[in-house]
Amino acid sequence: MTRRTAAARSRPPVLCALLVGALATVTACGSDTGDGDSARRASSVTSASAAPPSSPSADSAASSGSGSSRNERPASQTAQSPPPSARPSRPPSSRPAAASGVRRVCSRAQLTLSVGRMDIGAGNVYLPLVFTNRSTTTCTLTGYPGVSLLDSTGAVIGDPATRRGPTRSPVSLPPGGSASSSLHTLNEGMNDTPCRRTAARIRVYPPDSFDAMNVSARSFRVCGGVFEVETTQSGTGG
Repeated sequence: MTRRTAAARSRPPVLCALLVGALATVTACGSDTGDGDSARRASSVTSASAAPPSSPSADSAASSGSGSSRNERPASQTAQSPPPSARPSRPPSSRPAAASGVRRVCSRAQLTLSVGRMDIGAGNVYLPLVFTNRSTTTCTLTGYPGVSLLDSTGAVIGDPATRRGPTRSPVSLPPGGSASSSLHTLNEGMNDTPCRRTAARIRVYPPDSFDAMNVSARSFRVCGGVFEVETTQSGTGG
């Protein structure tokens, strides 16, 4: 009886000790978990505050680089376009100087055509074609005219004249001035080649011109297979 009472009296202190130990263990575990969460939260806040702020230009460049490349101009196009100062320029004074050195070619409208005195001798026949400047400005003639013979119907007789002799210097024709170019053929019977039929008119293209002029042939005909035209020279040729 006495033992049971002593045992019953000794149990409450033991139970109280066990409960106190259990509460201490639970409290220690809870404090450890809360301290770990607090440490992680503090670390994230610290890292966020330590990170440098992102610049707006970098963000805009990153966002535009993904989808706006079609609207960008390639750098090569910008490099190829030179500044205005690099473009070649022509000085204004050079244009009048170049124009002053250009000779004015006599046009068909500036000229009259006539036939000079026929020269027959030593088996040769020469007939000068005379160009006269009827305009009020000076012009020039250089080289050979183009010449063909025509019959009374306007049909061409034989081949056109071939060029004879060297080319002379340009001839300057002041208003009223004249230059000439002589036709050359042979007298009849100088060789076995028969003469062509007599021409009614002579068709002439002045040097450097595509506009023809016509003049009376004065019974000129080609014989001996020779029909030549000399280069233009100053004067009337007779």
